[in-house]
Amino acid sequence: MDKHQSSQRAERRLEVARVLAGFSPADIAAWDQAESLPADVPAALAQAGLLGTFIDTRNGGRGWDAVCFGLLCAEFGQASLSLLSIITVHSMVMEAIRLSGTEQQRADWLPALARGEKLGAFALTEPDFGSEATGIQTTLVQCEDGYRVSGRKKWISYAARADLLLVFGKLEDGSAVACLLPADTDGLSITPMKGLLGFRAAMLGEIEMQDCLIPAANLIGGKGAGINYVAAGALDLGRLAIAFGSLGAMEACVADSVTYANKRKQFGQALSKHQLIQQMLADMITAYKAAERLCWHAAELRTAGSPMATMETATAKYFTSTHAVTVANQAVQIHGAAGCSAGESRTERFYRDLKITEIIEGSNQMQQVMIAQNGMGEFVQSALRRKRLLAGN
Repeated sequence: MDKHQSSQRAERRLEVARVLAGFSPADIAAWDQAESLPADVPAALAQAGLLGTFIDTRNGGRGWDAVCFGLLCAEFGQASLSLLSIITVHSMVMEAIRLSGTEQQRADWLPALARGEKLGAFALTEPDFGSEATGIQTTLVQCEDGYRVSGRKKWISYAARADLLLVFGKLEDGSAVACLLPADTDGLSITPMKGLLGFRAAMLGEIEMQDCLIPAANLIGGKGAGINYVAAGALDLGRLAIAFGSLGAMEACVADSVTYANKRKQFGQALSKHQLIQQMLADMITAYKAAERLCWHAAELRTAGSPMATMETATAKYFTSTHAVTVANQAVQIHGAAGCSAGESRTERFYRDLKITEIIEGSNQMQQVMIAQNGMGEFVQSALRRKRLLAGN
């Protein structure tokens, strides 16, 4: 990475941080308690040009590379994981159109999404099907005017306010498809979901579709491409977003814990002077540094167009979200009772929110399967190369 590129990335991260600093800690805590996000928040993010940064300038975006997008997500994670969830699913809708849409579909949808004139939600999960995405029950029945969409989706981030839903279903022959469904379509109803463990301000919703009519032009990727291409491509970006967002939340947890441990005194000295507290801080710092390298490595590979980017993104998402949960747990422990009180610290919110990162955009068990299946071959080849090297061949 040259000096100019490094400086540019630092400037872009600072730009995002300054925008998010406009929302006070009290504001963010209030969103969580209200389980809702004021409409002027995404409007402010759109005004700042932060909702379509990775989309090319021709389609209304800013042309940022994967590392800059990751750093944006890290800043969102530091501020609010609910905000991270919203920008993640919005970005996944754009990524699906960018990768699998026709030239006309990209021209029709990307500029408005990238500028934040329309906000998207990624509607894959159903009441009975999550990780087993191939089992989804939503149907698209062809008719004279296009397709009629029927089915239910659940736990969909930002469904309660999104303008456009990327819906996954199956045709009458069982082949998986994806389609764009405007939120004002007749037959569509969305029920906000409350009482969630985390991501409370992400405005999750349950979607019911009854014969919702869409034109054939709203199908993305073609017949049979719904899961293996459209969803897979979008989820790859989503995992990068969650990995970096978790990294940002980890950084906040470590920083808050160090500050608190230096200030709080017990037994006549600062908590940070006690060796058992130092042990926790050491583990937190080590986990953060390891996760940071994995996230950056995955983003650099994605920027370079490497075929290994998907594997390394899954690794980064798995490691970072897993260790972020542990770091948040340690942060609560260091803060003690203050760490359990929303009015005293933000660690309790991070503790709740970060658990969700182990589940969304592919549960960590699914990431483990992906890592094992793809990673075993890498080490088989490594062993063979070593064997040939030692044999002098």
